Amino acid sequence: MAPSIGSRRSFVASVAVALAGCTGTSEREADSGSSTTTGVPTTDDDPTTAVTESDSERTTAESEDRAPTVAWDEVAAFRKWLTDYSTIPNSNHRFDYVGGYAESYVKGGRVSFLDLSRDSFDGHLVQSGNVVHLGSFDAASLTDRIEESPDHERTGEYEEYVLAEQTETGIEVAVGDDALLAGSDLRKWIDTRLGKRQRLEQVEPDFTRVFRRLPDRGLVTGQYGPPTGGEIDDDAIKLWGLSREGLSSDTATWVYAFETAEDLTAEALTAIEEGLGPTVEEVTGSERDGRFATITATPVQY
Repeated sequence: MAPSIGSRRSFVASVAVALAGCTGTSEREADSGSSTTTGVPTTDDDPTTAVTESDSERTTAESEDRAPTVAWDEVAAFRKWLTDYSTIPNSNHRFDYVGGYAESYVKGGRVSFLDLSRDSFDGHLVQSGNVVHLGSFDAASLTDRIEESPDHERTGEYEEYVLAEQTETGIEVAVGDDALLAGSDLRKWIDTRLGKRQRLEQVEPDFTRVFRRLPDRGLVTGQYGPPTGGEIDDDAIKLWGLSREGLSSDTATWVYAFETAEDLTAEALTAIEEGLGPTVEEVTGSERDGRFATITATPVQY
């Protein structure tokens, strides 16, 4: 997957990779790769636990005994697509979300042949080499364009999405009114979006706890394990996330979830701050909250 934003050399590089609409192949040693999810299929309103949260609501006091419930009809749309399935062996389930319209995703991406207006897009999600373009689309009109394309062939339908394939590469495309998908094994992402497959946050509730602590939804990144290829290499980091309001925003927030509160020492917090290195002008705040470290900083503007 993409190089880690959390490392001192890769903050800007990671954003560039996200804007290009592709990911690399970083590994999470403890992860078993493509997983088969079991359990009760979920819906967009799961009342089975007591704590509900949305993007506009955060709770500092939380129980580790039960997973927080997510109000799926209230959260940022990209979170509904995040899955624990991966097309990459030993995946760290890295994801990168960019809100709004990013030309590099569209004009140079796998859906460029559809010649879409920038007004159609609300954001772009990259996970496991796949790209999910979120927005409002005319699926019927786009289906006509697919059928007219000399390089694509319609292959059928799945749920409310029309499926197609790039004839030379075999790259899959799925077209719906709320999203355009490009990559492989797209049915897994569609199942996740519809609640027929457990979402990443339901498999690993610490991602929900990290989202609670991230204040912005313009740029959002997360993954299992410590950031790869950088100066922050504490094996006790279970997963982490990063958010910014946008590329030009003067504040970025990192949240690291440790295996235990005992692992998150003052020395570990200092090491994370120092590991951000020259990618930030200054660290403006840091705190420990049980197993979670939250750091805010002013990123270097390029």
